[in-house]
Amino acid sequence: MSKLSLLPIVCLLILSAFTGRLLADDMSVSSPSGNHVIRFLLKDGVPHYNVSYRGTAILSDSGLSLDLEGDGFSDRFVVEDTQTPSQDDSWDPVVGSKSSYPDAYRECVVQLREASGKKRRLDLAFRAYDEGVAFRYMIPAQKGVSKITLRSEDSRFQFTDDHLVYWDDYPQAEYSKVQLSEMPDQAIRPLLLETKSHFVAIAEAGSLEHYAPMMLNRSGELQLITRFRSGTVSANDSLTTPWRVVMVADHPGTLVEHHYLLQNLSEPSAFDDTSWIKPGKVWRSNLATDAAKAIIDYAAANNYQYVHYDAGWYGPERAADSNPLTVVGSIDMPETIRYADEHGIGLICYINKIAMSRYDLDKTFRTYQQWGIRGVKFGFVDWKSQSDMEFLFGSIKTAAKYKLIVDIHDNFRLTGIERTYPNVLTVEGILGNEELPERGNPPKNVLTTSFARMIAGAGDYTPCYLNGRVVSRSFQLALGVVFYSPLQYLHWYDQADRYAGRSYPELEFWKEMPTTWDDSKVIHGSIGSYMTVARKKGERWFVGTIVNEARSLDIPLDFLGPGEYTAKVFSENPGDKKLVTVQSRAVTSSSSLTATMRFGSGCAIIISPASAK
Repeated sequence: MSKLSLLPIVCLLILSAFTGRLLADDMSVSSPSGNHVIRFLLKDGVPHYNVSYRGTAILSDSGLSLDLEGDGFSDRFVVEDTQTPSQDDSWDPVVGSKSSYPDAYRECVVQLREASGKKRRLDLAFRAYDEGVAFRYMIPAQKGVSKITLRSEDSRFQFTDDHLVYWDDYPQAEYSKVQLSEMPDQAIRPLLLETKSHFVAIAEAGSLEHYAPMMLNRSGELQLITRFRSGTVSANDSLTTPWRVVMVADHPGTLVEHHYLLQNLSEPSAFDDTSWIKPGKVWRSNLATDAAKAIIDYAAANNYQYVHYDAGWYGPERAADSNPLTVVGSIDMPETIRYADEHGIGLICYINKIAMSRYDLDKTFRTYQQWGIRGVKFGFVDWKSQSDMEFLFGSIKTAAKYKLIVDIHDNFRLTGIERTYPNVLTVEGILGNEELPERGNPPKNVLTTSFARMIAGAGDYTPCYLNGRVVSRSFQLALGVVFYSPLQYLHWYDQADRYAGRSYPELEFWKEMPTTWDDSKVIHGSIGSYMTVARKKGERWFVGTIVNEARSLDIPLDFLGPGEYTAKVFSENPGDKKLVTVQSRAVTSSSSLTATMRFGSGCAIIISPASAK
């Protein structure tokens, strides 16, 4: 069993006068603001931790242990030494929801040693940020430890009450709102809980390249425990787990704003040159050269950056003999790429795991670069085992070797790895617009997803506009702001011929909308009910509001700077939810805008300095 030890960064240090070692077995680490506290303690030699937020207990004493195959750790440990690093910094992402992310924490690394037997070492690291707390296990290289097989990681989360849980067990599943005591046995991360006074998220952060993704199982009364989705985890002579994260906030939107905490807990960029990594707006084409050219024409005229060939461009997507270096007869690939380059548009192409694993991936991606393809969308991504993760991370790095941006589809959610591999611009792991409202994705679920799922970072929601599944077009416009995604796939089920010769003035919103931002704020919201998000680029703000129930929302504009602004409002037409009304008005930071929306509708706003041309 392994136990974490936390140090009080300020005043709970108990130093040995002779050795300089910290030997306390009950220590706390506070975040720079003091709001988040994680405390380590040994109870009869067994490691535990607890978490509080602004003096309120969030997790009571929760056990920590590793279940090793063979000669596992003993049940009791002693504290041998501690280190207390800290950091007060920030960093600038290649692409992000903000131009700079704060990265300040206090940490305690506790070196434990088995109290008996082989007296092997186990280290536990605890960090406290203003955005949340995190811990992880480390088995250092040492005598008596060679091949490591980890059957399970038994990190427990002991809650203090029967909270509400926004539960899903599959990355593209509909959310359910249940009591913790009634939650089905397994949940995936991030997991969002609602207490009487706070909102809590449990997440996973850092590299999973040599680990298995975390599940959260019910275990005992009001308790969750970590489990692997599949199999065991193996290492040669040392092992470091990903971080287990507990985020707490007064409002659920704050947890979404703080998604960058997972990146803070990940390694810095592995690339010296990131100039080739370009975010942007994407439109999927039918599998034909002329269809792609029509979209390229629209993209060039409307400030889009990419056109996309999806599944089927190299043959039937589920056929094992579909060679990703061949092209179906309806596509002239050299001509598509030539035309796209001529208009300043990049081409992204789909490739699934069948083709990625069956054919030489290095040769495939090298060939794509030679052809002039700019990015790849991974399909059929497996997400259960250590081997799944090793394959995925190897594919990400191979794509980077040939300067290909990446969109990971199907069943993976980010853990902050986009900091380390910034060519990963977005992932699915979301029940997006591919699913019809009447088949599991009504507005209520969208407004649960926009909180619970987006704690993990970028989500490829794939909005569309003219497709018959669209109930409210003002709702669709707002999704480009509500769902952060540096690669924003718009018009997912639309084709350019439906736009030819027709005018949709409201699509100015998507034309002007960036996909990465200098600042992002969740203005207000209630899970499953409504949400307003404001994002800034340069001197302009883009605001998206979506609702489940019909309501009027006052949107305060106190996030604006001094001076006068013009707000262009793209709102639902009172007579037809598939029409959008565009109006402008003068505003300042003391103004508020009222958005009146019927069931399942939305509102989108561009706010520009009044002096802007």
